[in-house]
Amino acid sequence: MGFRKKGFSASQTRRTSRRMGDSMIGSHHERPSAARGRHAAGRSAAGTTKVDFSDSRRSRRATRGYVDQVDVAATSGESDADYARRTGRRGYVEQIQAQARKRRLMVAAIIAVAVAAVAVFAGTSAYFAFSDSRLSLGDSNAKDALAAPAEGEPYYALCTAALGTATEPDNPAGEAYQVVRIDEAARVLTFVSVPPQIMVSLSDGQVHPLSDARAIGGDAELIDQVEALLGVEISHFARTDAAGLAQLVDIVGGVPVDVTAEVDDPRAGITVLKSGQQTLDAGQALTLLRASNYTDGLLTQAKMRAAFTVNLAGRATSGEGLSFPSVIGDGAAAVSTDWSSAQLIALGDKLRPLTEATVYAAVVPGRVTEADGVATYEVAGEDLAAMMEAVKAGAAPESAEGNVANVDRTAITVEVRNGSGIQGAAARCGELLTSDGYEVEAVGNVDDGTAYPETLVIYQGDENEIAAKAVVSDLSAGRVVNGGDFYTFNTDVLVIIGQDWIGAS
Repeated sequence: MGFRKKGFSASQTRRTSRRMGDSMIGSHHERPSAARGRHAAGRSAAGTTKVDFSDSRRSRRATRGYVDQVDVAATSGESDADYARRTGRRGYVEQIQAQARKRRLMVAAIIAVAVAAVAVFAGTSAYFAFSDSRLSLGDSNAKDALAAPAEGEPYYALCTAALGTATEPDNPAGEAYQVVRIDEAARVLTFVSVPPQIMVSLSDGQVHPLSDARAIGGDAELIDQVEALLGVEISHFARTDAAGLAQLVDIVGGVPVDVTAEVDDPRAGITVLKSGQQTLDAGQALTLLRASNYTDGLLTQAKMRAAFTVNLAGRATSGEGLSFPSVIGDGAAAVSTDWSSAQLIALGDKLRPLTEATVYAAVVPGRVTEADGVATYEVAGEDLAAMMEAVKAGAAPESAEGNVANVDRTAITVEVRNGSGIQGAAARCGELLTSDGYEVEAVGNVDDGTAYPETLVIYQGDENEIAAKAVVSDLSAGRVVNGGDFYTFNTDVLVIIGQDWIGAS
């Protein structure tokens, strides 16, 4: 019996076509959901659509939100402009990558800055450490005697220099001691020059010149003696010598000083310095600092040393040429001090410009005497106490209540009258006062023929009181009297020699 393949029915053909279409799309396609077949009564109205999947696995994936393929004919509903903007933006992955690159660049920049800062800090720290090691006091015991300054209050520093003389560099008479009161807030500097020939009792129980203190008890002994003499506490200490000062002058390129009196002192050097404003080199500076044969002796020396010190510091902090830190670094080997580099820089910043700071200069009141060829300095205790009261108050030490040693004798006119009854007493007194620098305009006897038991030093006007005190100090005799309207004279001071003056006998 022959066999013939039976063809597909119409319904089979439609079902096969639908299945092939679904399989070719691969995922889904929409089709009308018009009622069809016996289930039409329970379906929704015509025009709605449904999505068929080729198998149950894809249907479940679609339910969970996974779609493998979408018909290329499907549209999103967005405009061409919106589509262009969307497709022109960076994708999420690209944005993440760009942000990551920015973060890496930022981190690299921060690391580079940090490394540079560390390098600068390390270099600066090493520089200051090196400067501090050169500035240090070494084996000096000065710190044992120093007192910590009160916060925000004026304090005192002892600055010393072994200047020697032109022919004897190690001569202790060439020691220079300056106590400086530093008021940072008011920007006031007060220099008190302390003669090295002052006789003091040292720790060995013997009386010595102050210049022997270091040899017996070190810098601490010197500091203790100066504190006891002036009645102040020393907070800082600095020391240099002739070579160190010369080095500092060279570093700053010379020091400008107004030389108020001609300097011609063979013990200081062969250089003669004319009076007037000039810039001193190292050799000239040493000559100025060593000189002492001025008309009024140690007062001019004290003023010249103070002016030199301030102008040297002013030159260093002015920023001309080398910066102040560079000056400190270069000059550290020339000075020994308890100040650190950072402290010196801070002090310079607070006081600059030094040309606008108030500067006072004084010397411990007294006079030089010689015995058996040895020069000593006798301190006028009462005058020193009065002077230090003015210094501690921040006032000018040469005020009427201050230091008679600071009086410019060359500006004082004096008339001398003999009231002792001893012939020639007035002439001898006049010669003595002239040698001390006073301008003696007249010498004679009193007009009333009275014998005066005591010497009177008479002044008129408050401005001349300190001049009268200076005369009493230099004569080592006399009583200061405000003459008022009781005495008539044309000079600043009238001296009436009495029988108590030793020069009259």
